[in-house]
Amino acid sequence: MFHDVDFVVYCEGKQVDGEGSSLDEVFWERVFLENGKTVHCKSLGGKSVVKPMAQKVADEGITNVVVAMDRDYDDLRNQIIEHPQVLYTYGYSWESDVMLDFQFGPALSLFATTNRRQAIQNEFVVFRNDQSRKLRRICALDYKYIGHSEKLFDRQRPMSIIAIPSGNEPYAKVSTLLDKAKTMYNFQTAPLPEAAFRTLCGVRSFFGKVVSRLVFHWFAYRTRRISGARKVVYEAFMDLLTSTLNVTDLRVPRNSHYFNAIARLQNKLASYDHRQSGV
Repeated sequence: MFHDVDFVVYCEGKQVDGEGSSLDEVFWERVFLENGKTVHCKSLGGKSVVKPMAQKVADEGITNVVVAMDRDYDDLRNQIIEHPQVLYTYGYSWESDVMLDFQFGPALSLFATTNRRQAIQNEFVVFRNDQSRKLRRICALDYKYIGHSEKLFDRQRPMSIIAIPSGNEPYAKVSTLLDKAKTMYNFQTAPLPEAAFRTLCGVRSFFGKVVSRLVFHWFAYRTRRISGARKVVYEAFMDLLTSTLNVTDLRVPRNSHYFNAIARLQNKLASYDHRQSGV
C-alpha cells in the first residue's frame, strides 16, 4: 500500500540506503515487471538472513510477504522451501540466470563502438560454451565438498579462482581446485544423482559470481583490441545486462520458470483474498 505496488519482495543482496538499489533488487524487479507485476524489492543481506524469513512464511501462513532468493544447491540437497510466496532463481543465482541469455549488443556497446557485433557475438558463444563444459566439472566438485568445514574456494572472493592472463581469454582455475580437493580427502556432502550430473550446465548450475566475472572479463579482454574501447566496471556491466534482460520469451526455460512462479503466487494470493471476502 505504501509503495503502490502489487507485491513487496524481500530478497538477498547488500542493503543500500537512499535512492540506490542492490543488483539483486534490480534483477527481481525486472522479473516481476516483465511479467506484469509491480513490486518494491528490499535486500536484507545474505541467504542466512533471507531463508529463515522464507521458512517462517511457509510455516506460519503469512500472506503479506514474498521472499525471493538464489537457488544455490538447495534443489540437489532437497532443501527447497515449497511455497507460492517463496521464489527461487532458475539457476544457481540471479547472476547465473543473467549469463544464460542476455542482450549481447547493448552489453558490447558499453565497451566499444563497432559494426562487427555479430562476429564478436559468435566468438562469445564459443567461449561461453567452452567455459560451461569446464564449469560443469567444477560444479560437481563444488557440490561434493559444499558441506566440508574447509571450503573448496572462498565465495567472498570469486576472483580467487579466475585467471586473467595477459593477451588471452580468462578462465577458471580448474587445476587449483583439483589440488585443493586432494587436501580435503574422501569427503562427500551427498551423492550427486547421476541424472542431475548429466543435466548440469556450468553456466546455470555453478556459483554465479564466478560465471558473471568470467563473462565480464571476457568482454574486457575482447574489446581491448578495438580502437577507442572503453573501460567499464563490473557493477555497471551487470546493471546493464540485468536492466535489459528479456524474460518474456517463454521458449526460454528460464523465462518459463519465472512466469510459472509468479502465476502460482498470483493464484495463491487471489484465493486468499476470496476467502477473506467470503466469496
